[in-house]
Amino acid sequence: VLTEPKNALGKQYKRLFSMNNVKLHFTEKALRVIAKKATAKNTGARGLRAILESILTEAMYEIPDVKTGSDGVDAVVVDEESVGSVDAPGCGGKILRGEGALERYLVEAERRESAENASERELQESEAEISTRAMSM
Repeated sequence: VLTEPKNALGKQYKRLFSMNNVKLHFTEKALRVIAKKATAKNTGARGLRAILESILTEAMYEIPDVKTGSDGVDAVVVDEESVGSVDAPGCGGKILRGEGALERYLVEAERRESAENASERELQESEAEISTRAMSM
């Protein structure tokens, strides 16, 4: 309902933002949290619109005041932090300013995620090594 059907809510909002030459990007994790929020509220697809409105309202008011150059809004990103948790609201859509801001954000996010995954693997490997040593004693 958020991304797949022809007139999915996510696509509708992307079209709305594109009218002002602004990209709208949802992370996969954000989409999952949005779906969990709607499920928890037991509102189904209708509740999705209210959830998206609460996340994007501030950005929708700010975008029409688009300036050019480094002050111009390039994109709005909706990530986990923007959405919050099932029980708590998030900080809202993140407004990225300056040409190419979305691409820079995505590169940095991928770099962060790779570093987190590497740290997690190292932790798991060290825990496995400790378990192996403990069992051999």
